[in-house]
Amino acid sequence: MKGILIFLIFLNLVIFKVCAQDDDYVISNPTDIKKEIKPTTNSTLNTVPNPDFTNYFVSSSAYTLKKNTFRLSGTDVVFVKGSYGLTDNTTVSVNLSLFGTVNASIKQKININEDIKLGISASVGRLFFLPPDTTVFNAGGEAMVTLGDVQDNLSVGTGFYYVKSNFDLINEEKELFIHTVYIGAQKQISRKMYLMAEVIYLLNDKVLTGAIGIKLVVGNRISLNFGLMPVAWNNPSNNKFSTMPGAIPLISFRMLLGGK
Repeated sequence: MKGILIFLIFLNLVIFKVCAQDDDYVISNPTDIKKEIKPTTNSTLNTVPNPDFTNYFVSSSAYTLKKNTFRLSGTDVVFVKGSYGLTDNTTVSVNLSLFGTVNASIKQKININEDIKLGISASVGRLFFLPPDTTVFNAGGEAMVTLGDVQDNLSVGTGFYYVKSNFDLINEEKELFIHTVYIGAQKQISRKMYLMAEVIYLLNDKVLTGAIGIKLVVGNRISLNFGLMPVAWNNPSNNKFSTMPGAIPLISFRMLLGGK
């Protein structure tokens, strides 16, 4: 039972992070993107712009949407999100899920220099698939630093999340506080294929997870991600990590709507 409850906390975190990870998944202008890409010794790798350089499977990099650009994304037929670039450095989003969650988020990018970006995001929402006399609200924020360019980058971040309910959630508590740290990276391995990997650790409940897989680029406005997410947590009975059988499959679809 303890493992199931911890996994539910983790699942709620995924809802937060999928909403908060905004998000230049796809490009509005291939020419603009190419200007940001540094030449490499293998020029053939850069002939196809990367339409998905701002996020990994779950975690976020510091990049944001271009101004006046819309983006539609979906993950595992569970999460659907629409995003809009208010400016080149500010993106707002609305996320819906089959769990009955509705979240809104905003993300701000700060350009430190050509190779270092700082991102700050915040989200708020609630769970609707509940009896009329019950409520669950959530809020969270993240900060992350991204190193590298749009083809190859690495991000390190941390997030804080708060869940408030009018009924007992876990251990007769109506409030939950979740603190995470993560690292994510993506590397171009061919003209239209990238390798992505990330590690996420929930400090409060000692839950360790992550993801590894590939990203396929279709044209210059669509990306398809395929990966696996294992989950492990610290078992209080023996102070050792227990693992969930198998791994959660991750399939993401991201597409640009509008823009040039």
